[in-house]
Amino acid sequence: MNGIDWGDAPTWIAGAFAALAAFYARSTLRSQQSQIAEQRSFIAEQSANLQLERQALSADLDDRRSAQARQVRLKHIAHGAELNVDSGQMEGASQWYLTVANESDAPLYGLSVTFNDLPASWVQSPGRAGAQPLRILARGMEAEFQSPAFEPTELSGARGVVTFKDDQGVSWRLRADEQLEEVTDPEPAA
Repeated sequence: MNGIDWGDAPTWIAGAFAALAAFYARSTLRSQQSQIAEQRSFIAEQSANLQLERQALSADLDDRRSAQARQVRLKHIAHGAELNVDSGQMEGASQWYLTVANESDAPLYGLSVTFNDLPASWVQSPGRAGAQPLRILARGMEAEFQSPAFEPTELSGARGVVTFKDDQGVSWRLRADEQLEEVTDPEPAA
């Protein structure tokens, strides 16, 4: 008989099924690789979105954290000047009067002012006049500070620097140019 070798037929059928299984496994593998690539892309997008949201939340937290401190206003007035008759200008001012206005909705605590690293020599606030620091400056109130006497040539560099704690207990430093920065409290001496 010159016909088909039936003894090899099961091997041929098994080989055909193995080829089909390999083709199916390869297509499944490609599909899974494609899905994994899509998932990685999706995760990368989500990670980028989460990073942007985290930055926005952090910026919002910083804004809320400094909201009260940003409502503190300073007004400098030079005192001790004399009128120069020739020029018609006030000259020779020797002191600053600094008004600190709390325009926030909460009190300020431990308010103190320095001029060129020297403490203010005089403080006046509602119901009080005297030494620093001013323990509490209520909302909507003002306090006036007077600098020590300076030489007229030193006065422009001796602008006031205000330090205080907000209602949340955060310490701040406010400079004459209205630059606001959070400061850490010094460690208590042991």
